[in-house]
Amino acid sequence: MKQEHLPNVTEYLNYRQFLQDFYLSKKKENASYSYRVFVNKGDLGSPSHLKMVIDGSRNLTLNTIPKYINALGLKKKRDIQFFELLVQYNQEDNADQKIKYFNDIMTLKRKQGLSLLEKHQFDLLAHWFHVAIYVLIDLDDFKNNLEWISERLRKKVTVKQVSEALASLETLGLIEKDSKKGYRQISGALSTADDLRHLSVHSYHKDMIELALGSLSNDPSEMREFNGVTLKISKDKLPLLKEKIRTFRREINELTSNMDGLDQVYQLNVQLFPLTEVKQ
Repeated sequence: MKQEHLPNVTEYLNYRQFLQDFYLSKKKENASYSYRVFVNKGDLGSPSHLKMVIDGSRNLTLNTIPKYINALGLKKKRDIQFFELLVQYNQEDNADQKIKYFNDIMTLKRKQGLSLLEKHQFDLLAHWFHVAIYVLIDLDDFKNNLEWISERLRKKVTVKQVSEALASLETLGLIEKDSKKGYRQISGALSTADDLRHLSVHSYHKDMIELALGSLSNDPSEMREFNGVTLKISKDKLPLLKEKIRTFRREINELTSNMDGLDQVYQLNVQLFPLTEVKQ
């Protein structure tokens, strides 16, 4: 099998999945190919090293990353850099640092003219104004005008950001051009990898907390509702409380979806978090 038929590392966001696909491709080409062949080529010592990394029971280190690059036969500077970034991204636990690695990966893909579908998916879930614009499109008085959309969002987003958000929404198949309103929503679900979804949700909630702080300071009380209660609970009842909150959110969403004369976009945040040290 020729090299070009092997998996392309730039098409992945999970280096362990890339390693697995690489191994299976080599095995399909040659039945005698084994984990031992791979580790010998990379001078890795343990014959189970690759399997343990693929299974997630072992991470790559600064010492083993170059050995894996050799075993994989990566020659192009772009592919080597991409693989190194993937390892950092996948093995990072800190959400803010993980987002930085993700953006570095997307920057590298953009420079190479590669698909940025993951970037569009991340932006939709991570940046509050993408969802806000999506909802705004469904208002009765929506105008397909970048300045108008920016004004309606209280100038918290630039015209450029509005334009990019509309392009992302269209790329993701969530909106389409409409002869009357300019755009219209398309019903459907967005499919994203779990890792990417969890990362973007982290950024999304940080944005919403900052927006809520701004509203608390700047919006009159009759235009907002801030409420809270400090509770004592049993830890084993936490799943029940979380489900009650999710049910409430779904009920509010259904209620507002069936209203007439829609003319505003609001954000509903319901927060439940520990104030005391959580015992494990």
